[in-house]
Amino acid sequence: MESKHKNALIVSLLAVVFIMAVGYAAFAQTLTINSTSTITSKWDVHMVQNGAKYTPTSTMGRTPTGSVTVDEEGGGLEATFTAEFISPGDKITYTIPIVNAGTLDAKLNTITLASDTEGMQLDQGGLTATTKDGNIKYTVQRPTPETITANNGRATITIIAEFVDQENQGNLQNLTADLTITMNYVQA
Repeated sequence: MESKHKNALIVSLLAVVFIMAVGYAAFAQTLTINSTSTITSKWDVHMVQNGAKYTPTSTMGRTPTGSVTVDEEGGGLEATFTAEFISPGDKITYTIPIVNAGTLDAKLNTITLASDTEGMQLDQGGLTATTKDGNIKYTVQRPTPETITANNGRATITIIAEFVDQENQGNLQNLTADLTITMNYVQA
């Protein structure tokens, strides 16, 4: 009987050693990685005043006046333009440069227009908005190119404001119309 107890004790000790070996193997397979990473990318897509311009045209003689100003103190994220039209058919074409001063290529994802308009429609690759009173029409052309390369790549957005003639409008003066264009760029 003593040999049965010895055999049982040996088997028990072997089982304990086996369990300890499996446990050690499980703990010994822990992988430890220590690392540090730094992001060196920079996102900086904005409009610039240098190169922003307007080109007036008139069909009736006296040329309309206007201005275009990019708010560079605000990061170049807003531009304001004005127009003083003299007669129906007057137009001012505004061009505003967009610069990618960052280190990542940028691609135009969406462009939306918001104003006090009758409607907005896609028209031959551009976006058109006409004001509620029907006398000031905006045509916004998509920025070209749509992908701006990093490190000072450039694109241009073109906006055309036009005084359109409508029947039964009488002598119109001091018309105003607001237009907000939102361009959403993403990493290309």
